[in-house]
Amino acid sequence: MRAYLSTFIFCLLTFQFSIISSYAGTADLKVLTVKNSDEGSFFDLYIKADEELRAVGLKMYDRDDKDWKDFDVKNLQKGVILKEEGEHKVIVLKSNDFEDDRGGHFKVDYLHNGITGKREDIDIKFDFDGTSWRIFHNGQEVSLLDFKLKKFFGKTIGIEEVIAR
Repeated sequence: MRAYLSTFIFCLLTFQFSIISSYAGTADLKVLTVKNSDEGSFFDLYIKADEELRAVGLKMYDRDDKDWKDFDVKNLQKGVILKEEGEHKVIVLKSNDFEDDRGGHFKVDYLHNGITGKREDIDIKFDFDGTSWRIFHNGQEVSLLDFKLKKFFGKTIGIEEVIAR
């Protein structure tokens, strides 16, 4: 009787695990918060990961609008546009060496001055250590990119600077 009960419990646990595993095929892993200090708005950047935590995409969540935006990691060399205003690409995320199971180096390319078209960038690194994804800037782990806006006669014309924290 005891052997039958042990076998039954083992089968039940195996069945429950297989059901949970089938729903756990992908995960959204938050890796970074993006803040617009001047407007007090926040966005969260997630890595869409498969069951082995390999990156299969990126997602950004706008906390104010409660809206999700998906990005394909296959387009990183061309750059994925994280923020657009009219015909201006305000923030573009680019990488020439991103690997879905290791990470890579990125440029956060941003519009510094919308009048002149001048752009600047900040370097960050996505790193996967086999168990978790982390973001680094100048060798330091960061969880927040704080965007400070550039104003001209009270109007926003670009991004003055980006501070990694």
